[in-house]
Amino acid sequence: MYSEEKRVYRGLSNQGATCYMNSLLQSLYMTPEFRNRIYSWQYDPERHDEKIDSIPYQLQLLFGSLQTSKSSYADTKGLTKSFGWNTKDSFEQHDVQEFCRVLFDAIEKSVQGTPEENMIKKLYEGKMIDYVKCSNCKNESRRIDTFLDLSLTVKSKFDNIYNDSIEKALYTFIKPEILDEGNKYFCGHCNSKQDAVKGLKFEELPYILVVQLKRFDLDYETFQRIKLNDRVSFPTILNANSFVGDVKIEESMFKHQEEVRGDLNKQNFDVGFKFDIDNVDKREFKVLTSKNTESIFDDFEKKPMKKDKIVKEKIIARETELRKAKQIAEIELYKKDGEYVYELFSIMIHSGSAMGGHYFAYIKSFEDSKWRNFNDSNVKEIEEKEIINVFGGEASSGWGGFYSTNAYLLMYRKIQNENLQIVEDSKIPFNITEEIKVTKADDDDERDSYNSYTFKIFYGKKDATINIKKDKTFKELTALAMKKFEINENENIRLRGYMQYYDLLQEVYDDNKLISDLGFFNYKILAVETKKIDEEWPPYDPNEIIVKVNVWTSEIQDPGLTIEEKTSNPKKIGVNKKGTVADMQKKFEEKLNIPAEKQKIFKKSYTGMSTFCEQVNNSFNLEKILATAGIYDGSTLFIEESDNTLTKSRWQQQFDIESKRCTIKFNNPNDKPNEYKYIECTHSVVLEFESTIQNLRDLIAKKLNISPNSFIMKRGGSSAMELKDPNLKLIQANLSNYSLIYVELGKPTGPNQHRYVFSMGHLARDTEKDCTCYVFYELFDRPVDDQIKVGELKAKLISVLQKRYPTLNISHNKTRIRERNSDRLSKILLDNESLNYYIMYDRKGLCLELLDKPDIQEITYSDMIILAKRWYPNTWTISDCREIIIKKYSTIDEFGKKLAEAFDIKSENVMAAKISQTWGFKRIDLKTENFYRTHNNMYGIGSMPWYINMDGTFFFVKDSDDEIRELTSDEKKKYERHTESFSISYKYEPPKEKAVKINVKNAKGTHAEENNDKGKGNDEEIEKKMMEIKIEDKDEDIEKKMEEIKIYDKDEKEDDDDVEEVRLD
Repeated sequence: MYSEEKRVYRGLSNQGATCYMNSLLQSLYMTPEFRNRIYSWQYDPERHDEKIDSIPYQLQLLFGSLQTSKSSYADTKGLTKSFGWNTKDSFEQHDVQEFCRVLFDAIEKSVQGTPEENMIKKLYEGKMIDYVKCSNCKNESRRIDTFLDLSLTVKSKFDNIYNDSIEKALYTFIKPEILDEGNKYFCGHCNSKQDAVKGLKFEELPYILVVQLKRFDLDYETFQRIKLNDRVSFPTILNANSFVGDVKIEESMFKHQEEVRGDLNKQNFDVGFKFDIDNVDKREFKVLTSKNTESIFDDFEKKPMKKDKIVKEKIIARETELRKAKQIAEIELYKKDGEYVYELFSIMIHSGSAMGGHYFAYIKSFEDSKWRNFNDSNVKEIEEKEIINVFGGEASSGWGGFYSTNAYLLMYRKIQNENLQIVEDSKIPFNITEEIKVTKADDDDERDSYNSYTFKIFYGKKDATINIKKDKTFKELTALAMKKFEINENENIRLRGYMQYYDLLQEVYDDNKLISDLGFFNYKILAVETKKIDEEWPPYDPNEIIVKVNVWTSEIQDPGLTIEEKTSNPKKIGVNKKGTVADMQKKFEEKLNIPAEKQKIFKKSYTGMSTFCEQVNNSFNLEKILATAGIYDGSTLFIEESDNTLTKSRWQQQFDIESKRCTIKFNNPNDKPNEYKYIECTHSVVLEFESTIQNLRDLIAKKLNISPNSFIMKRGGSSAMELKDPNLKLIQANLSNYSLIYVELGKPTGPNQHRYVFSMGHLARDTEKDCTCYVFYELFDRPVDDQIKVGELKAKLISVLQKRYPTLNISHNKTRIRERNSDRLSKILLDNESLNYYIMYDRKGLCLELLDKPDIQEITYSDMIILAKRWYPNTWTISDCREIIIKKYSTIDEFGKKLAEAFDIKSENVMAAKISQTWGFKRIDLKTENFYRTHNNMYGIGSMPWYINMDGTFFFVKDSDDEIRELTSDEKKKYERHTESFSISYKYEPPKEKAVKINVKNAKGTHAEENNDKGKGNDEEIEKKMMEIKIEDKDEDIEKKMEEIKIYDKDEKEDDDDVEEVRLD
């Protein structure tokens, strides 16, 4: 049954750049016949794909949500997932007309074999005749074509055409072309070339007429894509009878129609803002003017008065009724010409340029005849006269120019007595309704989370989070806390407000009150307070604040302690927050037995990075309220008894000393991470700001009782830079008070050294990931002298590895040292160069690459190593990776010959595609990659289209004779993309046209995956060694040993002699 309630129109969420899709989906949803046919399709689990892969099923869910959901917008992720899209696809904008065609095609494929298999044809398919008529014998050759939409020209400089209305564009579309002179037609009937007329004519127009205004074109002077923002008007009622059948079209035939429409539109669109709509409450309005202000603004800067919401609704309602009455008259007039009279109901609008922009839609509801603006998740009513603003053309502002927001795709519905106006809720399939209810229940559960609070509760050094509904009592929260902390029920406890930073208990709450009545907020912090049975709870005075007071003692002068250690156990004293400093002194006299007149009270103040001691009980402060004197709840104060023999108080002297020193906090390298996997800096040392890094190292070594040369210091954390220069002063190293130092075991790096992360690697075989080229074995990180020769470093590395793996055959001429970036090797470090010749930095990755055989010729500065794999499209298999050594100044043709030799392909058939982004690459992507033919291409490899300028660039290669085979269902599961969660890092690239694709999964079935061993390399000696080498135990392989390798590693404790044998410096 159809709901009598006012229909609520909902938006669609934008997943990134899916505004084009949202505009079309809203237009389809607002087409009652389309929505009804989608609801009529029945899901059969035996015949169709899984629900998540079924496009019609997901459309039913989406439309059902738009029709019945209580939310202000619906989510489209289920539908795009059925398209086979991932997150990246949702961030690519496409042409809405192209998407419409692809979606219709996908729907047709999805509903094949069902009663709805012809739904697209019945609604959107029209027929046109493509004809050529001989002017001599009048014989006509014709072919009937079908169409789902019409693409109408806006402007063409080449053909000298400008269509400023949709009627003119239709006239241009079917206007015949004269074939004469040098372009005569060969007539088979006349058996000779004759003058002829060639053109198109409509035989049958569809029920839903989709019209595209071709606003995107190519500028043949600049060869840049441009957008045509010229004005193109279109009627709300279109008389298309003049364009159907064998008719002779003349411009005068539609001038009358434009005039009629112009008069009607003028009446429709020129309705101004009037206050006589239903005598709006019969109010009396007075106009107030001021001569002093009237000339402040120029006329063009004045803004019209904003319409009252109620008045605006009445205006829209009245205009709708007037428009409907006038349109009925217009329709009756046009119906005399024939059946093809259409009503405009959707305008898909593009705002922006040819390089990108935003789509939204103006759509008329057939239920109430009102127009609305559907802009992603936002929907609002609009007046019909706003349609004029999307015709395009010159802007009316003083700046000139053109409107960049204009109509792009229009939808008209044929006016018939059988037109469907509404789609009742009962038409929604039962299973869809049930699934929407389940989704609603999940949303209700989510709403339940809004009806509860989460508290963070402390008990001693423990803490826990407790979630409780707002309609529970505070006593029930206390019971939950007792259970969480396993507190004995016989103990007397209560929960109080807690200031974690100041470690202060605060408010006391009524146990019998509801959580919702106590003014809490989410993640409110509470603490457990306990007492003995025979004790009374300490009174809580909301007008009292707690201050922490440090009393001077002789132990505070200990130079080995930090100020925090000296003041770690202050006395907590409650004072009236509305009291004065003098009142506070009396309270201190009572609690500390120091006479008020002898008290000297200080607080710590800051100027920039420095601290100083400020006295708060000076004579001019005594009558100040505590807050005015800068004393608040949790404030820390320092107090001593005055001594007239001292020129400066003891606390002032102490803070003077502290101002020249800094406290450095650090961790113990043997400590384990806490529950958050974070190593806490619980240790500290105090030293002068003028101290050096070596002084800091010595103090830390003494505190931890370890050797100064056995650990590494990093400023801030484990991934930070190492503090290397021992003579650098703390202030020069940007270390300030309470700076954190991360300490880890290992040999520290010297001032003329860099720390490198070493690994060993070789070309990968039979990898699961298509873009994996190397297998790596992590070794160690070590400091190395900057002046060392690369060849000498290589020899030391080989020596270390041979000691560890006596049976591993590694030779100097079958290895290279290369820079490593994640899973890819790049620049080769030449043996005769020093490390400092290259750009080096701490923790740079260096890899000892193991080769199958020595390089044929010595690699020089002018050489590059390119990585390549061959793709076999006919079997969808991929070969092992090859390294191609080539000169930097080589041509693409020379590069192709190298590839031909490596992969046994004819040089004229070599096609290669550069893979810029290997992360997230799927084999299915090879179908859309840009493969370029290399044969006879004399451009340099450093120029277009690849711009190769560094080692490690990765290519896929194929033979142009290989045809691409369709994937089996099992191969699709293996090679196609699946929805995944990941973070995207963007870099700017020139805009790249990419066709929109929707993957329609076939009916259920199992296909065997074809295997092909072609292209796989032979097992090389090094691969066998790496996989089979045995060192001590015959059952242990190299990978197990690689896990155990730690050469002078921080996690191993080796003798000093052993350490000396493997050092690289």
